[in-house]
Amino acid sequence: MKSESEEFCKESFDKYLRKTIPTQQLLWEDVDEKAEPPDFYLTVDRTRYAVEVTQLIEKVDVGVKNRLPIRVIQDVLARFVKEDVEAVAMSSGYLRGAYLVKFSKPMVNFANLKYQIQADLLSYISETQTANSAPSRKIYKAGRQECEIAKSHNRQDKVVMGGPIVGKHEGEILDKAKQLLDDRLTEKTHRLRNIRNSKILLLHEKYPFADCGTYRLIISKEGLLNNFHTVFVVGGNNEGEILYSKEPTWMWNL
Repeated sequence: MKSESEEFCKESFDKYLRKTIPTQQLLWEDVDEKAEPPDFYLTVDRTRYAVEVTQLIEKVDVGVKNRLPIRVIQDVLARFVKEDVEAVAMSSGYLRGAYLVKFSKPMVNFANLKYQIQADLLSYISETQTANSAPSRKIYKAGRQECEIAKSHNRQDKVVMGGPIVGKHEGEILDKAKQLLDDRLTEKTHRLRNIRNSKILLLHEKYPFADCGTYRLIISKEGLLNNFHTVFVVGGNNEGEILYSKEPTWMWNL
């Protein structure tokens, strides 16, 4: 069974080709997981291509075995605030008002810290339950990693999360985007080394600071790109762009 990302990219590329070369026949074939790579085969008229899908996504070191995408970290912290703070305070009867819990950065070894952070957050909520609002309190600090809580008002009973934010300036964004792109091209060149068909690489853009245009700025037309027939990047809106192709009729957006 194909992943949501693989199907998403396939649909986007199919949509793009049908718009760009409407008179040509397209036939997709799923590849069984045990037979991968590639993820798909695509026949355009009489030419059969191997199609591989991958993600452009930044991962952060948070003290676990594998680095995690920032969006996964945000989901973990949001679930913690919802289930381990808001729900507990609500069921205990002392959630009276609206609270904001802010994380400045992804937290290293959060699994080892969460119970103390939970206890301190709940203590603050209990102490301030009768107040209309309350000053913020720093619950945890280690370097640039911070967690703080404040009571905003008492008109609605809830606890919401802010952050964490990984801020970057333009130079860092371009450097990271180039690194992500080069890493994927290198990885997929090796993975597809025994495939004789011409290769199409579909890139699912999930780096939050970049978009399709960012990769257009930093892509090099030499080197690893020559291992692929076409490289296509898909944004979050299901719209995609050709970054590189050896077939001129596919490149209406260049």
